[in-house]
Amino acid sequence: MIDLIVNDHEIKDIELIIFDKDGTLFELYPYWATVARRRAENICKIIHEDDPSAIEWIASLMGVDYSGATMNPKGPIGVFNRDYIQDLLCRELNEKGYFIEINDIVDAFKEADIYISDDGVLKQSLVPVAGLVEFLKSIKGNCRCAIFSYDQTINLKHIVELMELEGFFSMLLGGDLLEYPKPSPWGAEKIMSELDISRENTILIGDSVNDIKSGRDAGCQKVITRRSEISDLDEISKITDLTISNYQNISVRQN
Repeated sequence: MIDLIVNDHEIKDIELIIFDKDGTLFELYPYWATVARRRAENICKIIHEDDPSAIEWIASLMGVDYSGATMNPKGPIGVFNRDYIQDLLCRELNEKGYFIEINDIVDAFKEADIYISDDGVLKQSLVPVAGLVEFLKSIKGNCRCAIFSYDQTINLKHIVELMELEGFFSMLLGGDLLEYPKPSPWGAEKIMSELDISRENTILIGDSVNDIKSGRDAGCQKVITRRSEISDLDEISKITDLTISNYQNISVRQN
């Protein structure tokens, strides 16, 4: 059990921290720019479109802006789940006159999963948020941690192993295992139940409105926003307890 000091605010008796992945553990743009480009390239092959601007347009539908090297704060990447994004792409492409079926989109995403799972590609695209590793080391053995993400659980396991973080996390819960996606509290509640830790001794850290709503509705003692490109601070400020820019903003006191 630990106490945390976050921007001069004390949070006592923490036994579990639930983390979102994208934008919370790792910076959003480097990873998702790579994934979105591969997805878009695969889709362009299916629709027989060789104009490079089509790749950028499809990626922009997913929320990636290559010209500005930024993410759209409204998502859909980082805000909505995989099924939502696939349905959105299928609808937008068909409205533009490209005939493509949802199964084609699903296959394009699966191939992109294989591509990003290559160790060289993956490691280059994963940039930990400043202070993350030092923070995890400071709480290891005194507080359990879990990842609650839209990403597939097999991808979470690979990422944790590749980045040599496996000793820090007690549970990984990906989108493929969720009965109800964020902002439902189902995932956060499942993690607390499986690890047998009460909501009074749990905090959740995320970067999107859906992350924070999930933790809030699950009854976590505190919900903390890690500001990223998709953090809608106007909305988040109404429901979050605290906001950080990185993990250097958190001090740890062993209880």
